Amino acid sequence: MTKFFLKAAAGCVALATIAGTAQAADMYRKAPPATPVAAPVSVYNWTGFYAGAHLGGEWLSNKVDTAVGSGRLSPGTVYGGLQAGYNFQTGPWVLGVEGDVGYGRAAKTGPIGLTAARVEKDWSGTVRARAGYAFDRFMVYGTGGLAVASFKTQDTVSSKTSTRAGWTLGAGAEYAVTQNISVKGEYLYADYGKVNNAASSHSLTDHVARVGVNYKF
Repeated sequence: MTKFFLKAAAGCVALATIAGTAQAADMYRKAPPATPVAAPVSVYNWTGFYAGAHLGGEWLSNKVDTAVGSGRLSPGTVYGGLQAGYNFQTGPWVLGVEGDVGYGRAAKTGPIGLTAARVEKDWSGTVRARAGYAFDRFMVYGTGGLAVASFKTQDTVSSKTSTRAGWTLGAGAEYAVTQNISVKGEYLYADYGKVNNAASSHSLTDHVARVGVNYKF
């Protein structure tokens, strides 16, 4: 009787072992394939200091009023200079400040009614806020702030050289070619107010279209 129970117990253990092994093998065969882990997507961040250079065209507009007539002098020139600034990105929004200085000698003399006048503009600079929206490496932005420039205005009676402060507004787009280098295109409009000479008044505005390159530190 004892031998019978020992054989029965041994049989049960063997049966349980076989069943467990078969179940484990079945679970292994039915396990879903491992899902590959995707590499993280690299998103460009615009935050940081930057500096660069720009080159473009400038079109000065000088509306001249005299006692004997009115007219407009609109000289154009090549314009180039340097810029530097700082961006801070939060989500897709990019906020920052930029300063630039450049040179472009726009000058013209012409008849105004029964007399003549002349305008010259040399160096100019701006300090502006920028607000942009980034699509990863591509950003569009608006900008505005303070504009300063050096002018010389003349009529047949007097000549005046002055540094004028005004305001500027504009817009642009910038693309990050690498982690540190970006290129941009930009348009700025500036209004420098009115200069009064002895026999004339000069209302001065400016249009600048330029391209540039920046290095982000």
